[in-house]
Amino acid sequence: MAIRELTIALALDPFDVQINFDLAQAYDAQQQYASAAGFYLRAAEFGYKTHPLITYTSLLRMAICWTHQGDRNKTVHNNIMQAIAYLPNRPEAYFLLSRINERNKMYQDCYTFAEMGLLYATHTFHQPLPGYVDYNGAYCLMFEKAVAGWWLGKKEESKSLFQHLLDNHKMSPEYVTGCLNNLKLY
Repeated sequence: MAIRELTIALALDPFDVQINFDLAQAYDAQQQYASAAGFYLRAAEFGYKTHPLITYTSLLRMAICWTHQGDRNKTVHNNIMQAIAYLPNRPEAYFLLSRINERNKMYQDCYTFAEMGLLYATHTFHQPLPGYVDYNGAYCLMFEKAVAGWWLGKKEESKSLFQHLLDNHKMSPEYVTGCLNNLKLY
């Protein structure tokens, strides 16, 4: 449904979790991140007791929306930490937190959260989320661990992880390129 139809549906049932989530995604798709974040917040609040996957996804999508806005690091961090507190056994929030720490050159935190996420990514089956949160699988966490490891002086582990990723995982093109570029450093 388009934004207009979703808005009309929401006016008829303002507390409907799915409609709030769908409207958030519609705004998100149009890069209207402030509006999207507001409806993700409503979906998370209204779905807290009844829709755990929508609530979790909404918290992570809000973080991604605020990342696009720029200069909202505390808000982004807070949304991700809320998602971890809400569903601590899922890997996606750990990945986003690891990636943020890597981008902010906080390599020990990046490494630690990647390692924590890998515990849940590799030992537990997870239902797919109702929205994309930049997480494509355990290889994303392994990549972050490898990048951080290089900066932490764990060069052999890092090199081994990058090679393992290339040899054993079907990855999106940007991760393949990232592995190859990082391996050129050795």
